[in-house]
Amino acid sequence: MRFFFGSTGARRAAVVATATLVLLTLGLLVAACGGGSSDTTATTAPGSGSTATTASATGGSEVQVIMTNRSYDPETLTIKVGDTVTWVNEDAPQHDVVADNGEFKSDLFDKGGTFSFTFTKAGTYPYHCSIHPGMTGTVIVQ
Repeated sequence: MRFFFGSTGARRAAVVATATLVLLTLGLLVAACGGGSSDTTATTAPGSGSTATTASATGGSEVQVIMTNRSYDPETLTIKVGDTVTWVNEDAPQHDVVADNGEFKSDLFDKGGTFSFTFTKAGTYPYHCSIHPGMTGTVIVQ
């Protein structure tokens, strides 16, 4: 099938417009994929006992704990001083994250919500969900 654009100028304008659209689309795809980023991420499926880790701007790492099936995954986590833990609620009910020693406490948050805390001191930090007594976890900071 052949398209006819009345004049050479109209053909040129159509080619330029198409090329511009293609380049913008490619640029957005590269940006969305994090092209050129120096952060490293390792992700594993929830329930596998592993965590997702991302380098953070503060020099520490960010580690995720997934809240699902009224449990924290992983239940026990070992990190370094300066690392940030982000709890992600992927469960239907609301949850919170409350340190047994009062060091940190989130508000209740819905599915899709998050809470982050940066650990600045070595130690063992047991925590729980205030509305689900069997939902407990521990962060060990070395």
